[in-house]
Amino acid sequence: MSIKSRRKGAKEENSIVRLLQSRGFAAEKLSRAGCPGPDPSVPVLGRDLALEVKVRAAGFKTLYDWLVDRDILIIRSDRREPLVVIPLRLAVEVAAGLESRNGSTTQVFIG
Repeated sequence: MSIKSRRKGAKEENSIVRLLQSRGFAAEKLSRAGCPGPDPSVPVLGRDLALEVKVRAAGFKTLYDWLVDRDILIIRSDRREPLVVIPLRLAVEVAAGLESRNGSTTQVFIG
């Protein structure tokens, strides 16, 4: 992986962490660029969720196309567990709602 690609990935990971933190989550970046281990981590419902962040110029175009006028995309390969693809703003909104129901003081304002 080129240094440009590693920097691009690290920049996006840091951006995701800042967004989550601005919404009241105790997100943190765990690994350094090019090192093994999870990318950012965010505690939700008492559990540290390990995130994987990928950035591609146009590599996910089809996923974005499928999400036009849709809120949630469910995809599955043969003999694999289905995956849910949702916009980050919706994921943060759902997680914050769950946290508030669970007694946490996390507040999220999606704008």
